[in-house]
Amino acid sequence: MNVSALARQLKITTNELLEKLPELGFDIGARAIKVDDKLAPKIIEAWKKAAKKDRFKKELSKVTEIRGQDKDKDSDKELKEISIGDTIIVKDMAEIMDLPVAKLMGELMANGIMVSLNERIDFDTATIIAEDLGFKVNKDKAEITEEISKRERLEKLLSKRKTEDAKPPVVVVMGHVDHGKTKLLDSIRETNVVDQEAGGITQHIGAYQVEAHDRLITFLDTPGHEAFKAMRSRGGQIADVAILVVAADDGLQPQTLESISVIQKEKLPFIVAINKIDKENADVDKVKQELYEINLMPEDWGGKTICQPISAKEKQGITEILDLVLLVTDIEDLKADDSGSAIGTIIESHIDKSAGPVATVLVQAGMLKISDMFIVGDVPGKIKILQNWKGENVKQAGPATPVKILGLKQLPTVGEILEVISDKKTFKEKLKQASNKKKVSVTTSSSSNGDNDDEEQINSLNLIIKSDVLGSAEAIEESLDKIEVEDTRIKVLKKGLGQITEDDILNAEATNALVIGFHIKENKNIQSLADEKNVTILYFDIIYKLLEDVEERLKSIKSKKTIHKLQGKMEVLAIFKTNKNSMIFGGKITEGKATKTSKIKVLKNDEVEAIGQITTLQAAKESVSEVVEGNEAGIEYKGEPIIEVGDTLEFFEETYE
Repeated sequence: MNVSALARQLKITTNELLEKLPELGFDIGARAIKVDDKLAPKIIEAWKKAAKKDRFKKELSKVTEIRGQDKDKDSDKELKEISIGDTIIVKDMAEIMDLPVAKLMGELMANGIMVSLNERIDFDTATIIAEDLGFKVNKDKAEITEEISKRERLEKLLSKRKTEDAKPPVVVVMGHVDHGKTKLLDSIRETNVVDQEAGGITQHIGAYQVEAHDRLITFLDTPGHEAFKAMRSRGGQIADVAILVVAADDGLQPQTLESISVIQKEKLPFIVAINKIDKENADVDKVKQELYEINLMPEDWGGKTICQPISAKEKQGITEILDLVLLVTDIEDLKADDSGSAIGTIIESHIDKSAGPVATVLVQAGMLKISDMFIVGDVPGKIKILQNWKGENVKQAGPATPVKILGLKQLPTVGEILEVISDKKTFKEKLKQASNKKKVSVTTSSSSNGDNDDEEQINSLNLIIKSDVLGSAEAIEESLDKIEVEDTRIKVLKKGLGQITEDDILNAEATNALVIGFHIKENKNIQSLADEKNVTILYFDIIYKLLEDVEERLKSIKSKKTIHKLQGKMEVLAIFKTNKNSMIFGGKITEGKATKTSKIKVLKNDEVEAIGQITTLQAAKESVSEVVEGNEAGIEYKGEPIIEVGDTLEFFEETYE
């Protein structure tokens, strides 16, 4: 028989067969062309046994073994790792560790560190406390450095400008989901945004201007659901005044506390709008008591926290809120430079079907005009059209004015700084610098994106995400990173803006990925292609529904962790009967015990050769439920009949997590 024919029968290459044969005990030579016909069946049998053994060992390698006290020693080494910067807010640290804030604060107090949930602790303190709670802390400066660099750059640009001109206040509205933030803005603007939002939850940052006492006020509406933490924080960084909306019938909730954290971090003056006072179970004093408990003493209780009861639904207290905003503005004496080249921050960007890349910028200094050349991050452009928040075309926009800009070559990153360059030579130099920076960034990211061969045992859920706006795409990706299901991971293979395309479906087919569309309309042709290629497309309008679905899918693909808990050992003394798939033998329990429900590992030369099941357990010819150390037992065993006198057997309990 030809060696090549034998190799084809075994579904391997000729070279692989010749290399493996000596290990199996068949040395026919490294350059052999033929193999004896009588030897071939023996080689096939040996090959199958070896392959079976390899598969067995591979499966066994995935098992977690608990062998007495060894488990405790190992578990001490298995510390969950977290990464933080030079400092971290207590509440944020609890969130990263997935622990109740109360537990973390209790550990801090036990170590003599008296801080509130919104205060910062340094890296060394965080390390000590985290290790006490079973975590290993790594220092991660990347995100902080990026955020600080953007802020420092903006502050540096603004510091060069004169600040003699009064400017409208930029007000950020924050608070917990469904506490009435959008309804408050709705009452202020006398429009109805709530009905336009999926599920009544604001999905994008919106910027609006209103007039009160002949003065303009700019409002930023930030989403309230947990998924939009990044967007909420971004809103805080560009605002002058904050309105914290708290429902009188619900009190302080997780996103309320998070919003307070953002407000305090940004050192924003703020007003607490206690909403829904029209409800029967409204309790304004309870809200004030909860504020007092986190060191925010209401003004009418002798403190400095301004509180205003309102009903956004009934439009009660709205005038008072606007008056308070203007009062705080006067106290802060807000100024800006309303001449010269404009500087601003991108608060939203998306692809428009007809207009291409579109961004919303909040001007912070200077005057933004049509035909202005600008750089925003790595994206160049020239203003073709300016539109105010109502969608009306305008010729220019000054400080604290939100405007949509058309004339971008690509989509800019949300939170990036827009800088108008009036000199053409300087513009070209800036453009060149941005281009070089982008090339370096791409090279660095691609070189660090290595293979994760060591994560073979982790099941991946591959995703291709398409959304209507960049802010949503960022929020989705950040929120997906927070979903933790053991032995699984999420891989975002591609994210983009606009409709789902044929390329997306073909990529999904090749990578076994799930396609997710957020605020994307369904396309029948694309759906037909997806059905043909057996690709799943999911459409969502509400982000937390998307996250819930993904988490459920992760749980469904989660591989159960098999655990073998050692119960006892036996030395085989006699073999009574051997059948094709079973045996009867006897031996002495040398350690622990054997139970009727135990499984058996057959050890030869300290290696597990087979695993079987006890079908009958006897002691003194009587069926029993267990036999303990020092006693002899007779066992009827179901499994591969390879047990011999002198073998060591291990009894174990198999469980799953």
